[in-house]
Amino acid sequence: MDRPPWENNYVKHSIGHSVRWAGVITAIAAISAMAADPVSAQTAPLATDELITPAFVMEPETALLDQEGGGKLFRIDNQRLLVMEGTPAEMGFQHGRLLAKEIRHIIKEGYMAKAFYAKGYSKEYIAAQSERMEKHFPPEYIEEMKGLVRGLEAAGVTDIAYEDIRTAVTQAEIAHHKPNEPPELNRSGAAAPAEHCSNFAVWGKWTKDGRLLHGRNLDWNIEDGAQENAILLVWRPKGGIPFMMLGWSGGIGSVSGMNAEGITIGEMTSVSSEETFDGLPLMLLMRRALEKATTLDEAVAIIEKGPRTTGWNFIIGDGKIPSARALEVDAVSCGVFGPLDPKETDRTGHWAMDDAIRRTNHPIGEAQLLKLAIRYGAQYGIDAGNLQAALPLLKMQNTWKRYDWLGKQIEARPGGMDVSEAAQLLANPPVGGPDTETLHAFICDPANKTAYVAVAGANPPVPAPLTRFVKIELANWFTRSAGASAQ
Repeated sequence: MDRPPWENNYVKHSIGHSVRWAGVITAIAAISAMAADPVSAQTAPLATDELITPAFVMEPETALLDQEGGGKLFRIDNQRLLVMEGTPAEMGFQHGRLLAKEIRHIIKEGYMAKAFYAKGYSKEYIAAQSERMEKHFPPEYIEEMKGLVRGLEAAGVTDIAYEDIRTAVTQAEIAHHKPNEPPELNRSGAAAPAEHCSNFAVWGKWTKDGRLLHGRNLDWNIEDGAQENAILLVWRPKGGIPFMMLGWSGGIGSVSGMNAEGITIGEMTSVSSEETFDGLPLMLLMRRALEKATTLDEAVAIIEKGPRTTGWNFIIGDGKIPSARALEVDAVSCGVFGPLDPKETDRTGHWAMDDAIRRTNHPIGEAQLLKLAIRYGAQYGIDAGNLQAALPLLKMQNTWKRYDWLGKQIEARPGGMDVSEAAQLLANPPVGGPDTETLHAFICDPANKTAYVAVAGANPPVPAPLTRFVKIELANWFTRSAGASAQ
């Protein structure tokens, strides 16, 4: 029987991986001894001298392409950067006017058309679920989106509506569930945990000068062409904190970024039995943390407050301290983990590190792991209350192997981690490589207000870390005077 339209899209995120889970169920008896011997299940570290080192552009050429009021559009090497400045309405107008062609393309012909409308997601369904999330939008975000539509109209694009722009920030939640099957709290799932996205933050004894480095791969979908309309978005809100997000034309939020106060953030898809569309969508919640937080504690508190929607993991860093936290969240709970956290132990099949945090696509805390067992236990014949029985199965999964490999690679570099070494962790299997769907990657160096950004290639698609990392000195864009000199 042919695969249903929604599965062609969803398989890249999770459904297709359930086949791999089912395939190992029959092997549980043979590998059950792994629960008593966690080391035997761990991935063998690849020697550091065998790793691919990605290319870097350290002195990129910069050109001003267009401007609208306080907004300016630049090209930096192979990437584009949009600076927006002023009130929410003014920043939205600048966004719409300067990126009108790209916004129309991603909605009408590019990623949105291919990943949603061509694969079983009706406009009526998307609108209904987006309306649930919109009830939690801060008023200034609605004002900015309306300004964006006015900017489109000023550029002669009249067939993009406010509802299209709204979908650009609700898409992450919608894409992770089947069409016409929105999540409900305490409902068991039919998909296995995702096999994409990795984050790590290192500082102190691991880096050459003790400063914090935050590495992140967004493994989403490079076949449907979202990278064709990728954009670095810099907001300089009137009276607010300047911040940057790696995003896409037409979106007023995204899933990776850094602010002028040295706060960094990246997310990873996770799963839980407690998910809903009645909350602030991921892309806006992450934006909220960057535009409001001046400290690590403030950023964590914003995520804790929510209201949240579905299952996500986050890593949030602060270059000023330096330190970082991992958050494991769903609609009703938020677990916070620090370095050497006592909750990250052998009991749950994991191991904590000093001066380092890493996460992939599964929870590490016992409470969230039990929710995972509740959601999928019956599907795979596992007693939802017996966490130890499920650990051998977890350790067979790509998500656990990435978590384990990252830890071992960090431990192999005491005092030796710098930007190129961080890029190695993003570019090599099992975290990276030619078989991944890495849409964008970054290494944030918040102490120096610098980000090294890679975007997937198109025609043919190439995972982001295998293209090149471009050095973006954000101090040049976070202030008016520096921004002017960067022109």
